[in-house]
Amino acid sequence: MIDAIPPPSPGLLGQRKPLGVVGGMGSFATAKFLEILARKSRVERDQDHIPFICLSVPNIPDRSQAILVGSDAPLRQILERAYWLEKVGCGAIAIPCNTAHLWATEIKKALSVKLIDMVEITRQAIEDSRGSEARNLRSISIGTSASMHNGLYAGQTESDFGKEFYRSNPKLQKDTIKIISDVKSGNMANAQDNLTRLVQAVRSFEPDKIILGCSELSAICGDLAYDNDIVDPIDILADACIDWWVAESQSLPDTLASRS
Repeated sequence: MIDAIPPPSPGLLGQRKPLGVVGGMGSFATAKFLEILARKSRVERDQDHIPFICLSVPNIPDRSQAILVGSDAPLRQILERAYWLEKVGCGAIAIPCNTAHLWATEIKKALSVKLIDMVEITRQAIEDSRGSEARNLRSISIGTSASMHNGLYAGQTESDFGKEFYRSNPKLQKDTIKIISDVKSGNMANAQDNLTRLVQAVRSFEPDKIILGCSELSAICGDLAYDNDIVDPIDILADACIDWWVAESQSLPDTLASRS
């Protein structure tokens, strides 16, 4: 039996700096991201998983509403959490929230460690998968009002998909917001059914790619994630975090890496 809790040892985090995760936007989506990260790591022992510190304090104001009214209140709180993670020793920061990446430039400037930019790596993943064809792809992104209005991933217009899409777009946005709200309130079954219907509606406009531009959509997409036309930024973010960790491990001398 331990009589007293010992203070943290200098080697608690090992020689390699862990991943920092700014969570709570929303909490269920953060949990699903961490699940995906663990599942995709493909390791055989607990000790071989990517070490991370997740700070999930969910009292950050609604990102979409703030952006639509020109407020940066969420940015200040996101930075507070990212600073905290940097201070405790994290070597890179991941933010499993698409809308928060509308402030990616400001976040990168404020941090001294790497922000694994979900929007940037998603665009790169699409380009890598299609090569020279990528610039001609017709993509539709579904997500929060702010991400759709600001063209976070794709700026879909009447010239891209025709007048019928332009007329239908407000309903698609309204349906997407309802799904996101249902996920946040725990109404998963209803949200999953409605997401399937929404994706079918979007497919009627024949896009090359449908980007799940909100982490709540990624969290409930299920088997849709395996469809060739679906792009899941949360899945891509998990891959990028693993790539970062592997690269960091390889950059260490063998003697230090073996002790971590």
